[in-house]
Amino acid sequence: MRGTCGTLLSILYLFLAVSAAPTKLEEKSFKIQRRRFSSRNARNGAAALGRTYRKYGWEVPEALSKNVQMIQTLAADQDGEEGTVKATPEEGDAAFLSPIKIGGQTLMVDFDTGSSDLWVFNTNLGEQQTQGHAVYDPKKSSTFKPMQGASFKISYGDNSAAAGTVGTDTVDIGGAEVKGQAVELASTITDSFKRDVDSDGLVGLAFGSINTVKPQPQKTFFENVMASLDKPVFTANLRHHTVGSYEFGRIDNTQFKGDITYTPIDNSQGFWQIESKTFAVGDGQTQTNPNASPAIMDTGTSLMLADDAVVRSYWRQVRGAQMDDQGVTFPCDAQLPDFHVALGPSYMATVPGELMNFQRLGRDTCFGGLQSNMGQPLQIYGDVLFKSQFTVFDGGNQAVGFAPHA
Repeated sequence: MRGTCGTLLSILYLFLAVSAAPTKLEEKSFKIQRRRFSSRNARNGAAALGRTYRKYGWEVPEALSKNVQMIQTLAADQDGEEGTVKATPEEGDAAFLSPIKIGGQTLMVDFDTGSSDLWVFNTNLGEQQTQGHAVYDPKKSSTFKPMQGASFKISYGDNSAAAGTVGTDTVDIGGAEVKGQAVELASTITDSFKRDVDSDGLVGLAFGSINTVKPQPQKTFFENVMASLDKPVFTANLRHHTVGSYEFGRIDNTQFKGDITYTPIDNSQGFWQIESKTFAVGDGQTQTNPNASPAIMDTGTSLMLADDAVVRSYWRQVRGAQMDDQGVTFPCDAQLPDFHVALGPSYMATVPGELMNFQRLGRDTCFGGLQSNMGQPLQIYGDVLFKSQFTVFDGGNQAVGFAPHA
């Protein structure tokens, strides 16, 4: 009897995993404008670095963990004219979110190509945990269905994590609907998520193979909606100093210069992963990274994390830069050269030097936007890169394309 029940339960989860269906659209493309928020949270480069380490299951150096609190203190001591009231470009760029509807209820979320879970603040959390957030209430949705026995648990960084139960509902992003999309309902969250009152959850846009729902991983929104789009793609048009957007099903030729260069991905680990083997600093010659780790394109990460040899080569060209387990810092008045990095075998992206200044720590010291992966087997290319490149995530051809912003 137990074996029969187990078989039936497995069949049920398999059905739920494949049954999500996109609503047919008259226009099979849609754009989501990000919105700017004046976050109450001081930007913390060490926390962003630690978050990326945790997200990919890497050990966070003890010195870096201690540095998180130190940077919070230093940031709080800055003069108001240094970006506290009038947000600096870096702070503004970090506080962009996108609206979605679940069961007709609007939430503001992060879009994350480095993870595959769609989880939200909801009424399973206590009032103290949801204060300041928009909250999804499954009881107010006529299309919600609980997924019996299913659960999720995901960890992002600095010990930040969310866990809870799972259901399905109609998810609407920019006018495109997926009926029966898996929605993960957090019942426990860590304080870092609670304090981030601007964000009400996250939409993962990597591959469903790394979705954390158990016992059966679930498909992402993009995997479910892809077949109904004009083109099986979405684009990340993330900008410095301005809002930017995501667009599904269409490539807007007015948003980039020249042609898009595509490179194939390796999604065997569930990521938009490419090779990145050469680089250059400023006007210097192209250099080969002799033991180059593959690179993941991750819109859910703020920084760029590269192999140690690459990071050292860049920051050697910056006067006064220091590199240790707490991250790379440099004098805020130093001149930062452009960073040129290969995205696949035939395209070299240019990241302007100004994007390498991630955060001012005090009056004289800044935190670098290019940091070391500390010998880990992956390079993680986050928003520091995307602010310089129009990016196409091509699910049909299993490729990523790049071109400079127009």
